Amino acid sequence: MHEVTDALISSPEFAGFLFNNLSSAIFLVDRNIRVQKINDAFKTLFSKEDSEAIGLLCGNSINCGFAVEQHAQCGTTPDCAACMLRNCINESLTDDKKTQSTYIARTFYIAGKPRQKYLRIKTNHVSWEGEDLAIVAIDDITDLEEQKLKLQELASKDPLTGLYNRRYFFETGENIFQNAKRGNISIAVAMFDIDHFKRINDAHGHTIGDFVLKAVADILMRNLRKADLLARFGGEEFCLLLHCREQEDSYTVIDKIRLLIEQNPIVVNDIPLAVTISAGLTTRLEDSLETMIRHADEMLYRAKEGGRDRTEEYAP
Repeated sequence: MHEVTDALISSPEFAGFLFNNLSSAIFLVDRNIRVQKINDAFKTLFSKEDSEAIGLLCGNSINCGFAVEQHAQCGTTPDCAACMLRNCINESLTDDKKTQSTYIARTFYIAGKPRQKYLRIKTNHVSWEGEDLAIVAIDDITDLEEQKLKLQELASKDPLTGLYNRRYFFETGENIFQNAKRGNISIAVAMFDIDHFKRINDAHGHTIGDFVLKAVADILMRNLRKADLLARFGGEEFCLLLHCREQEDSYTVIDKIRLLIEQNPIVVNDIPLAVTISAGLTTRLEDSLETMIRHADEMLYRAKEGGRDRTEEYAP
């Protein structure tokens, strides 16, 4: 009985059955990094048939974005030098005792369309028909990674305005602040507050108040750069950490936003609603991010005390 079992396990039919029924996409690569064999899961993942993959260089067989977007052969683009998939394959071809593992997030062109994929990869040395090859196993973890990213985004965003929340602001802002302390960049911190927001809620209801909050947040986002960090700190208060070339530039940016909101009433149910904001600003690099925020907040209070709808800048 054992002899029959051993013969069955070693038979080509049994090996082929296992090879094509694995959930991982499997392919064999020779020393020239050309694909020699693929399984059914590979065909499904990359939407390829044998004739479209076998004999091609690894990146071309899976339509890696590095190769497709530059109309190049796998291994010839600048990005290929840092390709962890190629590196693992080369390691497995030279070391037959260790399984190589990596993870890549990259664009692949599947059925002609660009798809961002997150792939977990393992490679190992294998001998097949007398030739030394690397066997590559790929698991598509895109759905899992996208769910994790969505959860991370939910944890870092204010659900009403879509801006970052206070926690994320301090986590990310601290890195930017430390970079500024090293002299790599110049930064400023501004605090914004919607003037007489309680009156808006009392007169029009919280639904309209929420609409105004979202509208102001949208104006702020549309008039800032991607490198700037904007967060809703709570209620009708917003905090901004912005990069600036010159200190005077920051005041210009902040006051321009204030004027935009002043000069463009927010339309609610076809009725224009006049909304203004006050702003406090500091461009002085202090010993901590918290100190800069405190100074900006002091200037915001001064703007409120000075009549609102104005920008005040910290001057020690």
